[in-house]
Amino acid sequence: MFVVWFVIFLDLLGFGIILPSLAYYVGIFPVPAWATEFAAGFGVTDPQAVFVGLIQTVFSLCQFVFAPWWGRLSDRVGRKPVLMASMAGFAFAWLMFAFAPSLVFLLVARALAGVFAANLSTAQAYMADVFPPERRAKGMGLIGMAFGMGFVLGPAIGAVLVSGPVLGLFFEPGTPGYARGHLLVPALFATALSLAALGLAALKLQESLPVEARANPRQRKGQVAELLEALRKPAIGPMLVVYFVATAGFANLEAMFSQFNKDHLGLPQSTNMWVFTCIGVTIALVQGGLIGRLTKALGSPKLLLMGQLGLALAMVWFGFQLEWSLGLNATLLVILVSVLIGAFSAISNPSLLTIISTHASRSTQGGTMGFTASSATLGRIVGPLMGGVIYARWGPQWPFVAGAALIFLGTLVVLARWRQVASLPKSDP
Repeated sequence: MFVVWFVIFLDLLGFGIILPSLAYYVGIFPVPAWATEFAAGFGVTDPQAVFVGLIQTVFSLCQFVFAPWWGRLSDRVGRKPVLMASMAGFAFAWLMFAFAPSLVFLLVARALAGVFAANLSTAQAYMADVFPPERRAKGMGLIGMAFGMGFVLGPAIGAVLVSGPVLGLFFEPGTPGYARGHLLVPALFATALSLAALGLAALKLQESLPVEARANPRQRKGQVAELLEALRKPAIGPMLVVYFVATAGFANLEAMFSQFNKDHLGLPQSTNMWVFTCIGVTIALVQGGLIGRLTKALGSPKLLLMGQLGLALAMVWFGFQLEWSLGLNATLLVILVSVLIGAFSAISNPSLLTIISTHASRSTQGGTMGFTASSATLGRIVGPLMGGVIYARWGPQWPFVAGAALIFLGTLVVLARWRQVASLPKSDP
């Protein structure tokens, strides 16, 4: 369990190091003439910004397509081989990213990274293998804790790696190599983290799925047929829909968070980073230490309802915090509301994953979690685009209201299927 957690953490740490600097990396390279002409045809005057969005989109798209495939493969051959193969590919993708000669190459490298980052479904299936149903929320919470810690520590480490003293050890300031070092050093560090995770898995990771419990490929249905079958299950189908709309709603906040703080609240960048850190710390603490106890006391279905309702209300408050300040200091208020968002999100997501994994049969656990990961990734593709349009068209508060509305819609789906969601499934033979 710890090895899988540490592997996920190392991978997410590398991702957290790179993610905040994507716009800078795009600025290193000239935009191809064909891309400039194509963007101009749609009235886009900043093609570099288009590439920043495109790099994030291809990553999510590839993750969306390949998550079920990795999960299904792990059902057939075991979790360890799939985790190791994907980690090796992830390290290779980081290496391509580090030495990319052009924007197109950056794009290809991030697409490849999305293919191998889809191994999260296999990690979730591993946790479902090693945790019994009554303790499974703790396993899913540990995955969320790895995410939170990776996104908290990653940007801080990335800032150190691109600082003058560190880059000065390898490059002469003011030279083209020094500018390129802002990409090369963090990307190579992320490569080293993935290789370390691969070595740890090779030496310490134990297989969690015995041979007799693996799916027989002759008895497996096609991926589309398997997805349709999962959607027809009384609990799994509705929960996949809930996961999609909840992720799309939360992605509204993720996409417009810094933009809102800068434009509407007037916060400096350093304060933005501290607010982001507070959210990550909150998620790590709740999912790493509290989710297991809360689930034992209340159960995953009730926690899911509490988390979603609380998250929706906190998101609306975030959008209208200037109007509903309650007399609090502006900086303290944005931190308080952000911590509430992180806490309710940390309660909601593991509870939802626990319900889905509990109702999935053991032989198709990997495939089901793969479809689950894909539904979330699809939400992360749709949500930011929707949030940006709403922000530009109707104003800075309304992406958060729209996101809260989507999350509340998911809550209504949970209530409509409460009997199936709250019931325990039959044991898997």
